[in-house]
Amino acid sequence: MTVRALMSEIERACRTANENRHRYMVFICSKDLNDRVMKIAKRAYKHHLKARNRKKGSERLLLAGRSYFNELAEKYFDGDVIHYKESGKVLGQTYDSLIIDLTEGFHPNDLGILIETVREGGIILALSPPVDAWFDLKGKWHEDLVSEPYTVDDVVPRFYRRFIKKTLQAQGVIIFDADKRKIVKKYEFTKEFESREEIVIPEKREIKKKLYKLCATQDQVRVLESFESFFDRKKDRKAVVITADRGRGKTAVLGIVTPYIISRLERVLKRPVRVLVVAPSPQAVQTYFEFLKKALVRQGMKNFSEKKSGDKVTVINSRYARVEYAVPMRAMVEKDFADVVIVDEAAGIDVPVLLRIIEGVKYAIFSTTIHGYEGTGRGFAIRFLKRIEQEEDIEIVKIHLREPIRYGSGDPIERWLYDVLLLDAQPAELDESDIEKIRKGELEFEEIDKDALIEDDELLREFFGIYVLAHYRNRPSDLVILLDMPNHLPLRVKVNGKTVCSLHVAVEGGMDEETVRKLSDGYKPKGQIIPDLILKHYWDYSFPELTGIRIVRIATHPSVMDMGIGSFALQRLVEWAESRDMDWAGSGFGVSPELLRFWSRNGFVPVHITPQRNEVSGEHTVIVLRALKMHIQSRIDDINAEFVRRVIEYLGDELKDIELETAIGLLNSLRKEIRACEPEYTRVERRRMKKYFQGHSLFEYVSDIARPLVRYYYTRTDKADLDEREERVLVAKCLMMRHWREIDDSRAYRRMLKALKKVWEWYHGAEED
Repeated sequence: MTVRALMSEIERACRTANENRHRYMVFICSKDLNDRVMKIAKRAYKHHLKARNRKKGSERLLLAGRSYFNELAEKYFDGDVIHYKESGKVLGQTYDSLIIDLTEGFHPNDLGILIETVREGGIILALSPPVDAWFDLKGKWHEDLVSEPYTVDDVVPRFYRRFIKKTLQAQGVIIFDADKRKIVKKYEFTKEFESREEIVIPEKREIKKKLYKLCATQDQVRVLESFESFFDRKKDRKAVVITADRGRGKTAVLGIVTPYIISRLERVLKRPVRVLVVAPSPQAVQTYFEFLKKALVRQGMKNFSEKKSGDKVTVINSRYARVEYAVPMRAMVEKDFADVVIVDEAAGIDVPVLLRIIEGVKYAIFSTTIHGYEGTGRGFAIRFLKRIEQEEDIEIVKIHLREPIRYGSGDPIERWLYDVLLLDAQPAELDESDIEKIRKGELEFEEIDKDALIEDDELLREFFGIYVLAHYRNRPSDLVILLDMPNHLPLRVKVNGKTVCSLHVAVEGGMDEETVRKLSDGYKPKGQIIPDLILKHYWDYSFPELTGIRIVRIATHPSVMDMGIGSFALQRLVEWAESRDMDWAGSGFGVSPELLRFWSRNGFVPVHITPQRNEVSGEHTVIVLRALKMHIQSRIDDINAEFVRRVIEYLGDELKDIELETAIGLLNSLRKEIRACEPEYTRVERRRMKKYFQGHSLFEYVSDIARPLVRYYYTRTDKADLDEREERVLVAKCLMMRHWREIDDSRAYRRMLKALKKVWEWYHGAEED
């Protein structure tokens, strides 16, 4: 069989793909990437153009790979050539075809982004190693990820093994062995349903028909229809939540509808409207601004200016409105000056931050990807929507987009991509018998063999499906790290054989003296997150020599949360680690009061917090530790004591904007008293406090006495009998130095007096002057 047979197969695939508004993929496999292979690829692409009756240069072609591939690509093809590290730049862009370099493997996040740029009828040419080579292929990015002291020799490429098996089974894919000049896999496609719904614009409408005509699918039309009643609300505030899989046009439709929203509000407010657009990165909203500009022209708002940061649009300004992009951290402040807040890719933002962003906002619009590469919207739906649905003054409208923009429904390449990257993984369905067993505590804990895991697709999908629902920061690369890296391990809690809690742990520590010396000189090791952090923040040179586990992920099935499964999992995990003679267990997470309570209940103490919020997610990251051996306990208690001492000082500055409940949780994590100077008070100072307690003075006149006292109070393990509300006021005013209006308590002045009196008596007794 020759190259001619491949061209015949391409012609057949191209015809079927065009008829069904789909894409198709051709793997050209060879041991070497060279001119011969590139010539076959060029011939295949030219044949694709011929089959589509297109001329050379008439289609937009994307080529992506590493440096050597890119050199060859520029020699043989006319198109946009990018390096893999630039993949993020093409998010939201559309190409007619793609040629991608897989010869040295690939980063799964890049694969997902690049494949999804291709529109219907397009060919995806993948230059690949031979089929058998995938089973032992270790890519360059494996070298970048493997934790010390391991090397790439210790990596097992389970992800690639699963990838090629799935590819061999997939529809819409042709595999051609260029070395043997034969087709390994022919094109297959079975049509299951119609690929496109007819677009019908409603007759009765307030939004202009010109805006409706910007819609590419009937789903987008339905979104605009739902905004016809956006300003008809029964409650004080309104929120619209748009969810979709990647490539459904949710970001574009936000840009299309914004001029209508501006027009309505501008007539009411009699001034320019302020629209705040929030997303994890400016790249994420470039499609929004592109369609906003088109829609503004059609709305009759042609005179506008744009402001860019680098090559990214961040502001559109006109006499009617100012539409401005903000990262989540800045949005928490800027939202107070906005009339409408639009949050795109909301799944990539931590839930407490989202709640802060929309606090008091009258009109809020959320859009998020259900299955994607920046996070998962299903976790957003479960964790965020439940919270705002409990707020009585918010009216919520939910919209889901199903139909793809770039290609028809049922596209076999999308199905293949979701399969190999597990983008559509789902947790197991639980029935009443499963839930009854959980209530009785009949749970089982086990480590999962990784070789068995990739052979059991159902187990892998339900294991990873829990992460997709529970966490907002999942990436396809997380799966590869878990499967391929030698120090990363999967464990689970199961009931009736079904996974109800998934755990991903990384073994860290066990470093030799030479590596520890390098760390102390500033060397940044691959992996080894907790040992590196403890050394560089506490200068404990022997801690990296200890061995422990970092809990990378722990997630409970959303149907059975708050039933003690997570705590059961942690306890059994600790026993598992102790049986392997490990010294410590730890984890790092975006801190919230709920998460801090969970880890504290299970014997973990905080030992580090990032002073600055993450600019994208808007959260502070906390590291927690638990000793697994008696002689390690005192060392962790010492670290925790030093940590709390720092927190006491940070709360007045770097951590001033942290959630109050989190601050109190960190302060009360103290297990060992801190060496601190006791404040000494003169006769005059004691008299001033007495007059304050008698109601003859104000807190502002004794704050100089109160603050040193409260700082000292939190260095002690024995405490005064403060109730929760008293402690909130005490910490907010004395340590975080917040204004009274920032404290949500109508009796704050009275509670402060009672709290300070208790602390004064705890420290100084009720003595007279």
